[in-house]
Amino acid sequence: MDYAAMYRQAMADGATDYAHSIVVSATQAAEAGGVSPEELSALVAEVKENPCA
Repeated sequence: MDYAAMYRQAMADGATDYAHSIVVSATQAAEAGGVSPEELSALVAEVKENPCA
């Protein structure tokens, strides 16, 4: 799952609540071992570039 792309699209749509839920989902998936370090790094970079809060 491309969390960074999902986050980017949510922010482009102005759906900040959804963007936040994507970050939460990615965090939970990472804790369960379901997200690669590269995927998580891409999401972190996206959030830093375009914070939702």
